[in-house]
Amino acid sequence: MQRSTRWLTLAFVTASASVPVQAASFDGYAETGAEYDSNLNVDELDQASGESDQSLLLGAGAEASGHPVKHLTLTGTYDFTSRNYTTFDAFDQTIHLASLDLNYDFDVVTVGASHHYSHATLDSDPFLDYNRSSVYLGKLVDDDVYLMLSLLRKKKAFDDSDARDARTRGISLDSYFFYNQNRTLLLLGLEGDRQDAASDAYDYRMLAARARFKHRFSVAGHDNTFQVGVRYEDRDYDDAISTVEEPRLPVVGTSVTTTETRSDRILVANVRWAVGLTDWLTTEAKVERTDHRSSLDSADYGKTVSSLTLRADF
Repeated sequence: MQRSTRWLTLAFVTASASVPVQAASFDGYAETGAEYDSNLNVDELDQASGESDQSLLLGAGAEASGHPVKHLTLTGTYDFTSRNYTTFDAFDQTIHLASLDLNYDFDVVTVGASHHYSHATLDSDPFLDYNRSSVYLGKLVDDDVYLMLSLLRKKKAFDDSDARDARTRGISLDSYFFYNQNRTLLLLGLEGDRQDAASDAYDYRMLAARARFKHRFSVAGHDNTFQVGVRYEDRDYDDAISTVEEPRLPVVGTSVTTTETRSDRILVANVRWAVGLTDWLTTEAKVERTDHRSSLDSADYGKTVSSLTLRADF
């Protein structure tokens, strides 16, 4: 794991250094805040605690982007996030996320490839390594609509649960609609995945739809950003979670066997409002509601998460 983290850090630095200084941009940020979770859980473990708690949020990140040659864009990012809970420290989390994106603008279309790598810890112990690679085509239509088609490959590797290790193939289509001189954005997206896990219990097919509305405006000389998002996900698992034998009447001694497979229906909706206090300091309030309905009792839950953060950009 340390070897992977070092490799990603080196890749980020190398990508940044390879871009000519006159063509490169560098940005960074640091943030802190507080978060309340009404039902602590770990998404990848299919269970919720039923307990609520508050956490301290800490985060930082950097991005480097530039054009090594004309029409070619190279971007590298790194983000760190941590949650430290007041009472239930077993849910303390840290996430390291690094990404590289390379795309070429052919005027007619943009062709690109990207890779995202994340390393997550739970209660200070290694928990999950996640890789997501994509190749994509992007097309700008009439200067206010952008379409992106992506082919996806994902890999999950758990530290203490080999049965959940999985590889996924998928496809996604996103449509971006820009209004009001690009101050308003509407995103509509569709995604389909097929996950193949080490254990058949975690094999599934997934279809998802998402929408996001984002609007930037000014109040009393301060920049404001209001955003509403929703995602609906439909998962059908391959493995059975229960088998029941029922007698078939009127013939005595015969029965019919019925099998129930697992299915999940996940709805996530969020609202966030960010206010620029200065040119470099921003505060943001966020509320997110998750309804995770499942035929597996331990994965059937709902939760609300609210947070208030302060972010400095440089």
